[in-house]
Amino acid sequence: MIIGIGNDTESISRVRQIVDRQSNFMLSILTPAEQEAAKQRNGKHFAEFIAGRFSAKEAFSKATGYGIGEKVHWQEIEILNEINGRPVMIVKNFPYHTYVAITHSGDQVNTIVIIERLTIWEKISAKLLPKRGVLS
Repeated sequence: MIIGIGNDTESISRVRQIVDRQSNFMLSILTPAEQEAAKQRNGKHFAEFIAGRFSAKEAFSKATGYGIGEKVHWQEIEILNEINGRPVMIVKNFPYHTYVAITHSGDQVNTIVIIERLTIWEKISAKLLPKRGVLS
């Protein structure tokens, strides 16, 4: 059952300006694994990556109804990509399943986060069955 939906839109250039002005911004909002993934990107893709993660974490806070820092902190939300490029959100000590979509167009990044409460059978099958994409 879906229990939360949040979305966010950010200006990539605005996030890039914040990163350039505030050296600790990237360290504050990205986990160490996300920071490593960001460093592997150059130019436009570097800024898109950071803006996308920032926007997705903002969308998560909207889906929960709490602001960042109220119940969960930036470092407790991690978004990494699967081999096929699909982003996956993991939230520490969070009992629900999350889905995230990140898209870029021009100078904008748009994200959506859906939070789902899984039934006991869905939890069991998720552990027993191999991970596969939606279309597998």
